[in-house]
Formats: sequence, C-alpha cells, structure tokens
Amino acid sequence: MKKYCCDEHVDIGIDEIVDELEIYPNLELLTESEKLSTTCTYCEKKAIYKVSNE
Repeated sequence: MKKYCCDEHVDIGIDEIVDELEIYPNLELLTESEKLSTTCTYCEKKAIYKVSNE
C-alpha cells in the first residue's frame, strides 16, 4: 500500500495504513523530480511524502 501526501494530509495517510494493516508505515520525503509530477492522494496539491508499507 502506498499513499502520496501533502503536508496537510500526511497524518491521514499514516492513520489509514495503521488502521488497515496494523503496522506503522515508512514515511519518506519525495525527491525533487518525484515532487514535480506527483499529487496528493487526498487533494490536488503537490505531494511531499510517500507513506507506504514497503
């Protein structure tokens, strides 16, 4: 499971993975090139973080 999140929605991304998988997810900052083309899973802002169980 992977969620891309802006600053505003990173808590929601973490909470969803914890609730569904019962593990604390990895939280990674996106690279500059990833930031250019990636939007938040929850809104249209540019994503800053990748929240995942990988």
